[in-house]
Amino acid sequence: MDQTDISSWDSQGSKSPSPTRASSKSPKRAGSGKMSDSRPQSAKSKSPSPSRKSSAKSRSSSGKRGSSSHERKKSKSPSPSRKGTTSASSRGRSAGKKKVRVKSPSRTQSGLKIRDLSDQGLTAVPPNLLVEKDLGIVNLSGNNLKNLPPEITRWDKLEKLDLSKNYGLRRTKANDNTSLPQEILTLVNLRELIISECNLQRLPPIIWQMTNLQVLDVSRNKINILVPEVGNLSNLKKINLKHTNITSLPPEIVYCQDLEEILLWGNKITTLPETLPELLKLKTLGLNYRDFCGQMDAMREKFLNTGQVKSDYIPQIVFDLPALESLDLEGTKINNMPETTNHGLRELNLSRNFLSALPRSVYNLNHLTLLNLSDNQFSTLPDELGNLRSLTKLRLANNQIHFLPLTIGNLKNLKELDVSFNKLKRLPINIKGLRNLKCLHAEKNDLTAVPDEICELVELETLNLTENNIHTLPMRLHRLTKLKDAHVYDRYNKHGLWLYKNPLTTPPMEIWRTDKTEKIFDFLKKLAIIKTENLQRQKMLVMGESQCGKSTLIMGLVHGISLSAAEEEDKGRRSKQEEADDNKKKNLDSNSENNLPEIEEKHSEVMPLTSKTEFIEQTIWKTENMVEFVINDFGGDDAYRISYPLFLDANALVLLVYDHSQYSKETHQTSIGQWLDLLSRYTPGVAIKLVGTKTDLSEDFFEVEETADLVQELVKDHLENHLGKLQMQLGQVEKDLKEAKVDPNQDYISHLEGQKKKLEYLISKPVKIIPEVATVSSQEGLPGVSSLVNSIELLAIDTELFPHGQRCIPELWNKLRARLKRRSGYYLSWEVVEKVASNCHVKEDAIENALQYLHDIGEVMWFKNNPGLSKILFHKPRLLVDLITSLYHHNFNEFFNYDENKVFMSLGKFNKDTFNEAVEIFVKYGQISRPLLSCLWFTHRLTDMKFTELLELMPYLDICYTIPQPEVPIGNNITLPLMVLPWYNKETAENDVVEDFEKSRPETMNPVTIEYLFPLCLPKGVFERISACLQDHVLTRIDWKNAVYATLDDASFLLLSSTSEQGNSFDCIKLMFKGQSNDLPTSSIKIVSQVIANTLHKVEGLVWKIKAPQDAWSNHAIQFQRRNIPTEE
Repeated sequence: MDQTDISSWDSQGSKSPSPTRASSKSPKRAGSGKMSDSRPQSAKSKSPSPSRKSSAKSRSSSGKRGSSSHERKKSKSPSPSRKGTTSASSRGRSAGKKKVRVKSPSRTQSGLKIRDLSDQGLTAVPPNLLVEKDLGIVNLSGNNLKNLPPEITRWDKLEKLDLSKNYGLRRTKANDNTSLPQEILTLVNLRELIISECNLQRLPPIIWQMTNLQVLDVSRNKINILVPEVGNLSNLKKINLKHTNITSLPPEIVYCQDLEEILLWGNKITTLPETLPELLKLKTLGLNYRDFCGQMDAMREKFLNTGQVKSDYIPQIVFDLPALESLDLEGTKINNMPETTNHGLRELNLSRNFLSALPRSVYNLNHLTLLNLSDNQFSTLPDELGNLRSLTKLRLANNQIHFLPLTIGNLKNLKELDVSFNKLKRLPINIKGLRNLKCLHAEKNDLTAVPDEICELVELETLNLTENNIHTLPMRLHRLTKLKDAHVYDRYNKHGLWLYKNPLTTPPMEIWRTDKTEKIFDFLKKLAIIKTENLQRQKMLVMGESQCGKSTLIMGLVHGISLSAAEEEDKGRRSKQEEADDNKKKNLDSNSENNLPEIEEKHSEVMPLTSKTEFIEQTIWKTENMVEFVINDFGGDDAYRISYPLFLDANALVLLVYDHSQYSKETHQTSIGQWLDLLSRYTPGVAIKLVGTKTDLSEDFFEVEETADLVQELVKDHLENHLGKLQMQLGQVEKDLKEAKVDPNQDYISHLEGQKKKLEYLISKPVKIIPEVATVSSQEGLPGVSSLVNSIELLAIDTELFPHGQRCIPELWNKLRARLKRRSGYYLSWEVVEKVASNCHVKEDAIENALQYLHDIGEVMWFKNNPGLSKILFHKPRLLVDLITSLYHHNFNEFFNYDENKVFMSLGKFNKDTFNEAVEIFVKYGQISRPLLSCLWFTHRLTDMKFTELLELMPYLDICYTIPQPEVPIGNNITLPLMVLPWYNKETAENDVVEDFEKSRPETMNPVTIEYLFPLCLPKGVFERISACLQDHVLTRIDWKNAVYATLDDASFLLLSSTSEQGNSFDCIKLMFKGQSNDLPTSSIKIVSQVIANTLHKVEGLVWKIKAPQDAWSNHAIQFQRRNIPTEE
């Protein structure tokens, strides 16, 4: 026996892979698969882009250079003195020994060693391998081994042994165990034995004693028969018997109860044992079922085809294997199929047969994902087809099917549907239920039209309508945004949109004969817009954090102006403004010091196009296709957050804008997440289009694509997390309801039932994220803006998203709009609105519908669901925005400049000291004196009557409250507060405020505590709104940023807000009452809890739970439903 040199085992066997090899691999950019060779190819041959070739070569050569350089550093050249000096004797010794190449070792999952000595030409197992410890896998395949030595007992931890392709193991005698010694039975951890293709005519009997085996591969050995002793392998899970010349299986195989896979390919199987169905775990039975039908003459095949004889040659056993996952009966020429109990079946291939019906049991296979009935004789399919809800692939090509059952719409998971080469005249409208469908092949049918419902299959990537009788495509086909290619092949399969051999007139031939769908979709989109009747102006809300590029985006959308062009225009405007200011300054010196109009002109600077947006900027925009929008651009500064809810609208389209170049997991919450939370709270169900700006600052196209994918992933996670919290809270409320009914308290139960209904409503109405993220730049050429415009136009005509957008509007309503606009003032009372409507012949019962229409198109502001404002119409929304902007502004530091802004001296009558004092009180506590308020509103030029009128109006907006002034002025009113904006209060109540309240008189009385818990967080500004609404009901008060102390007739209370960031489980509003006696201050609790309830109910997506003492519930003190509160004059 040849001796093998293994002297280098330790040095070679312990080496890790060469670092130079790892470094030589060219790094791959994520997302680069879009440019791989596997992309769909056009039917028309195209050569690859030379620029791509060159760049690929550059990257490849660059990687090679880096690798070779690294190798040069690591390697040393041979010593010149030793070159060619090897002695003859040493050369002879080297030639006499055979070098063993040991592949780099690795480890199994359990940490054991893997040794691969395959294809080395070994005739014996290397001695050093026999003494090695902790071996897990040994691969000795492809050698010339004749046997294994007894020393293998040292491989006590061995899990897998591969002896395949060792032809020396050949065994011819019945009791010959020399190839596998008796000692192999000591390998109790051996789970997998591969002894395939060893030219064995008989298997070594020792194998049947290896009862711990789980995988046995004896394939490609001509053993002719599998002996009954196989039943001894009780732990066997997989057995490979391919190409072994066996014709059946022994009945004893049933004793292998853990068997999951039997592979019999390449054998002429004629029978199967009756015991096979008792293998309850058998998932795979791999054999060629066509062997059962054998050689068939033309006459018998004809009888089977015409149904004159029944096919009964497939063993019934095949249909009784309960765990079988795949059954391939393709081309077995069967014309009937027996009832099946293969309840675990996942794939059923019955193609190329003579079937015209299936047994009912097939339609009860709940796990079936693939059903192939192609090339059969089906003319109809039963409604039970809709029961196969797990189907992902349904192939029905080459049959005689005239119509599909309506229940096909139940197959929600279907991704591939092939009905080609049938006799379909129409596709069912229920096909719209196949929302996950990616491929629809309907080639060569009798279709005369494509149903509009097919346009709802937004996941479609292939729609093959070749060779039908279609004249017109549906105009909404452009909604299939993933249908990007046309008339191309992907690996010899038709891919994309195929329209050949149809008498198409719409679109015309010059449009649809293309390899991209963009041209087709543009035509259909424009046609859809032209033919859309009564398309109304659509309201669009543009939101996002400050300085993310909203204003420059709107410039690109509306005016087609890039950022560089806007900056040049601003520069010219500023130079003209400076010249005008110089002239006005000369005139100002000669005028009176108190000339207010001159002062106003001096400070009415031209607003730069690229400046920071104030509260809301409104723009009317009409696209080239005559789709009209009113754009509300929300300032992203934190100063405006409390006023957002006044202008949010669930019927509007929201463009959620973020800086694409700065987006990451870390910035997700501030750039997108917080806005999704805000919209989910105030406008459930609103449609949101994500727009990433500043893509020119990204490194390259690949980075832009990667970031867009990340945005979609994180937004999906964000919304799923929100939905999960809603569902978890619903479960908690249902649990609380069950517990509450044990000791019933009707008010508490009603509160929980109300929250349950709200949670169910919110779960059913999440915000709608438009699937694709738009990425744009405001640089020259406005990359991405044109595509965004197309997308917005398509959304505007989508009646599912905006069902109100195509209403038929009476001409009288437009007449009413014009009459209302001609009215002066900041708002109109309901009496005035009714009078104007009457003059326009708008009936009283139509007034609300008319006002809602005007509100939807941005002509008026009408707060229909706000009790305090429902009878007031803001007929000039711009004036309301200006009024709010006067109070909430991001750059008050610039405005409060006493030396530059003369209005404080001339109109407010401030000196520098009183001015600084008034400003400090405003900035610190949000308190505004009358003189300071006059200066803030000076641009409105209000008379005393108008000033008083607005002063009464503003508290209805819930963003401020006013303080009654004494009839007789007390001292100097320069700093006496007239209006308070809680949002600006910066002083925080500490723990001592609570302690002081608990110790307040009467000291012996414990306060009554009520808690409002918010599991989904309390939006910013809600507490400040509650604070503002309390003013009409309290006698005295002290305010902090997070607390209010106030007194009522029969009690005092402390209202305190805290967040989960302060260590609480949830955001919380705590309400503490102290009455004047031991009796429950029911009246006070009713008033304050009603104020809180009314404010919270205005936030449509907000849920909360009230924790209160039992007597407060039983005395009906806690108000939790929305209703008006009577106020005492």
